[in-house]
Amino acid sequence: MIPPPKEHALMRRRTVIAQGMAASLAVLGGLSMGSQRTQAIDAVVIGAGLAGLACAQQLMAAGRKVVVLEARQRIGGRIWSEQRQGCAIDLGASWLHGITNNPLHRLVTKGVGVPVVPTNDQSQVTIGPNGQRWSSERSKQADDWLAALVRRAEGNGTARESLDALLPARLTPDQRFTLIADVEHELGAELSTIAANAPLGDGEELLGGDAMVPAGLDRLVRHLAQGIEIRLGQVVKQIQNHPNRVRVTTADGNVIDAQMLCCTVPLGVLKQGGIRFDPPLPAAKAQAIERLGMGVLNKIVLLFPKRFWDDTTWIRNNGPDAGLWPEWVDLTSLIGRPGLMGFTAANRARELERQPDRAVLASALGQLKRCYPERVIPAPSDVLLTRWGVDPFSLGSYSYPAVGSTPAMREDLARRWNRMAFAGEAVSTSFPATLQGAYLSGIQAAKELLA
Repeated sequence: MIPPPKEHALMRRRTVIAQGMAASLAVLGGLSMGSQRTQAIDAVVIGAGLAGLACAQQLMAAGRKVVVLEARQRIGGRIWSEQRQGCAIDLGASWLHGITNNPLHRLVTKGVGVPVVPTNDQSQVTIGPNGQRWSSERSKQADDWLAALVRRAEGNGTARESLDALLPARLTPDQRFTLIADVEHELGAELSTIAANAPLGDGEELLGGDAMVPAGLDRLVRHLAQGIEIRLGQVVKQIQNHPNRVRVTTADGNVIDAQMLCCTVPLGVLKQGGIRFDPPLPAAKAQAIERLGMGVLNKIVLLFPKRFWDDTTWIRNNGPDAGLWPEWVDLTSLIGRPGLMGFTAANRARELERQPDRAVLASALGQLKRCYPERVIPAPSDVLLTRWGVDPFSLGSYSYPAVGSTPAMREDLARRWNRMAFAGEAVSTSFPATLQGAYLSGIQAAKELLA
C-alpha cells in the first residue's frame, strides 16, 4: 500500500490547526494560524523555508518584530523529511552540496549537532539496455565526451541558444544516456530549454563533494525556526509595496501591515502569478521571473525487507527508455535498512507525476527488474513518492538557467524594491538551486531591508 504524501497527493489547505498540532509545534517559537484580521508589525516574511527562516533570524537579531507566513501546514518548504520505519527520509532537498564552501555544513554538524555522511560519487554501476554492466573504459569514454561538450558549451555557447543546438546531429545511445543522467537530472530540465552557456547550471563551483544528513534535513529547519512566530496555512494573495509601508493580504482575509517584507515564494509559484503585486513588479523583476527556468526532479523511495542490488552507491539504469528512472542511490548505509531512492526529471517527471501511485510504482519496479532480471525483487515494505511539479506551493523543484536568462536576472530579482526584497535559491548568483543559496539569500535580504 502506498501512503499518500501529505501535501503532494492531497493538496489540502486547512484554515484551522488542531489544538494538539499547535501545541506540539509551539516549541519552534510560536507556530499559529493567527487570530487577528489586521495587525501591524515591523517585518513580515513570506515562506518558512531556509531563506525565510534565515531572513527572519537576522531581522529579529536587529530587534525587529517578525511574523513568518507559510502556506503549507508544515515548515521547511522544499525541505521535507518523512519518518518511516524509525528513520528519516528527505523527499525534497537531500544533499549538502559542496561542503567545503557551504556554510550549512558547519551549521548542521556544529550548530545542530548531527553528523553527515559523504556521498561517494565514484561508486557506481551503469546497466545497459542489454542488461550488461558498462566497463570502466566505456564509462570513461562517456565521461570524457561530456566533459569536452561542457568545455565547448561554456566557452562558445550563448544564453540565447539552447544546449541541444550544440550537440552532434547523431548521438550514440551512451551519449544520450549521459546527457540525461548528468545534465537533465542535474538541472531538472530538457536539453532544449537549457541555456547553451550553462550546461551544468550557473553559479560558483561547489567544492569538497556532497553529503547527506541521516537525521533528516528538517533538523536544520527546526534549528533555524527557534523563537520565530510562524503562522501556517497562510496563502498570500496580494502584496502592496509602497515607499513607506507594505501590506499583505492572505486568502482567508487576514491583513498585515509592516515596515518591510521579504518574499521567499519559489520561482514556480511566482511564474504562475498567484500573488498580485501592487504596484506591479518592475520590468526587470518580471522579466527575471519569466525567463529563469524552474526544473522538476521527482523521487520514489522504496524500502525493502532485504537487498537485491549491487553493493554500490549509485545504480545507473541505461535502459531502452533512457529517461525512465535512470538513477538510483542506495540508502542502506544512510538509514540503516535496505532502501533505494530513484529519480526522474524534466518532462518525464512531469508525465509520471500526473499518473496514479500504482502506475508510478509499477514503472519504478519494472526498471529495477530490468536491471536485475535474475534476482528476486521482494515487494517493498514502504513507498514514498514526490510530485514537486504539481505541488501548489512550489510548482517545481529548483531554478535553472533557461534559454534567454542570465545570472544578472537573479540579481535583478533579488534587488530591494521599495519596502520589500526577494530571497530564495532562485535569486542566488553564487549558489542557485542549492540549500546554501537559499540560506545566504535570506541573510542578504535582511541586510538589504535593514540598510
